[in-house]
Amino acid sequence: MNDKRSGSKRRALAALLAGALALALCACSQFDGRYDDEDFLTSSFDSYATVLRAGHIRDDGSYALEASSFSGVETLNTFTVEQDQAVCEAASTLTCTEGEAKLLVVDTEAGTIAAQWPLDSAGPMTVTLPAGSYRLRIAGKSAKFDGQITLTLDGQALPWNDILADVQDGLSGLLDGELKDALQDTKDSLTEAFGDPGTA
Repeated sequence: MNDKRSGSKRRALAALLAGALALALCACSQFDGRYDDEDFLTSSFDSYATVLRAGHIRDDGSYALEASSFSGVETLNTFTVEQDQAVCEAASTLTCTEGEAKLLVVDTEAGTIAAQWPLDSAGPMTVTLPAGSYRLRIAGKSAKFDGQITLTLDGQALPWNDILADVQDGLSGLLDGELKDALQDTKDSLTEAFGDPGTA
């Protein structure tokens, strides 16, 4: 009897998660029309829709980032420049295999874009900045990307604000028991319905 209840709960949760994933897939391009909208890209708020987005700080100090689909704009780091003529350099191996994506340095006080580069730029991306507060952001248009970023200011590596990692650490504790089983059931159902994405 107890096994039947547990199985019913898992199936109900799997159906709910599958529905939420389908809704997310439909909504993941909702900000594509704002990819070149400077007011949107320099806003104080992050606005994005994403599927399978992950990021973490690597042992070498770079920030690894990937997304299966990303639309909108997200802040990756915030930093302050103390003196004028500081050289900010973003060394990126991020590549975009679908859609479009770019890195932005946004002057938060002026509300302007100080620099922008497409993800597939060759070599380091450099900009000389006046004193002030800045955000390193990523903007995407139905973008699929993967790679790492290193950010330096006058040759010194900047630490990363790893808010996402803190959230992921908190959520990892939830992936036990029934929730873990339900997620596996959802994955199995989606694979059965749509095929294994790894074989596409």
